[in-house]
Amino acid sequence: MEATARVVTALCRLKEPFLEVPSTEMSLSDAARLSGLDSNLCGLLLNALVDRRFLTVGPDGAYRLRASAGQDPVAYA
Repeated sequence: MEATARVVTALCRLKEPFLEVPSTEMSLSDAARLSGLDSNLCGLLLNALVDRRFLTVGPDGAYRLRASAGQDPVAYA
């Protein structure tokens, strides 16, 4: 599997719980454990999802689905 395909797969694994249960809140360590990714890569991907306005990160460090992202998840792929 090429690197790009692995990144897409990892992003899908990270996005899935937020799309299935929009009220999900997850720390970096929880996301890394759930996705099976190491913390460094998981943090980079979560922050990319924040940059894409799919997730927000609160002052407590918890990642949450951005309210508008749950309405049209395809737009944030």
